[in-house]
Amino acid sequence: MSFVIRPARAEDVALIETWTRDTFAWGDYVAEAMPDWLKDPESLVVVCVYEDDVPVALSRAQMLSPTEAWLSAARVHPDHRRSGMGMAMNDLGIEWAKGRGALVARLATEEENEAARSQVLKLGYRLTGRWGYATAPRSSGRRLSSSDRLRPGGAVDADAAWTFWSQSDLAHAARDLISLGWRWRKATRHDLDLAVDAHDFYQSPGGWAIAEPNGEGISVRWLATSPGDAPLLIQGLRDLLRDARKDRVEAMVPVTAWSIEALQREGFEVRPVQIFSRGL
Repeated sequence: MSFVIRPARAEDVALIETWTRDTFAWGDYVAEAMPDWLKDPESLVVVCVYEDDVPVALSRAQMLSPTEAWLSAARVHPDHRRSGMGMAMNDLGIEWAKGRGALVARLATEEENEAARSQVLKLGYRLTGRWGYATAPRSSGRRLSSSDRLRPGGAVDADAAWTFWSQSDLAHAARDLISLGWRWRKATRHDLDLAVDAHDFYQSPGGWAIAEPNGEGISVRWLATSPGDAPLLIQGLRDLLRDARKDRVEAMVPVTAWSIEALQREGFEVRPVQIFSRGL
């Protein structure tokens, strides 16, 4: 019996939630996120169904810039794996993105997910980046002096930060990408301007960061610093968490010879993440 791929609908959400709630040890996010995905004009959400029209697989493709696509949320019901659904949904997402001008498609997996990595390689993607998803609770230890703490930065600070980052180890390791949570695209100078306007751009003697409020925590999606200054910047992030009375800081940081070690020395737990790319 063959399956059909169709656009996802609002009534699919409850059905998908029943078989995705245990995808990971902590659960899954797709059922909660789907209603917003379905409203996004730059997003394609599809499901696989049989004759009963009950969704047994799910995938999302979206445009993050005029030439960059991101593929995510690939899920297949445990009873229907190895049926070709994942490959078929990926191919459809690629064609959709190409029709909108995409020149590259990317996706991410956690390094420990060997099954996903094997599937991604079979689909024609290649590993192009290693990142660390770093998290730490609010610290109760000694704070930095006021002169070393992170402070909101302005346009002049953003100019200096962009110039420094563009030539740094971090930019090279990131392949010039910026994190949008668990999505990545090419960074632009305008990203820093937007962060300045939103009061999410910070500077200190240790470097610069884009740090956004995120529920009970702070999400750091861009850093500019050096090996010698990184500990000061990272400690500044934990102080920023205390100032904001938040409980948890998370950061996406490209892997260099020193970046992950610096985070771990400052009390962060780091999970490795791999970015895969496919030219279109």
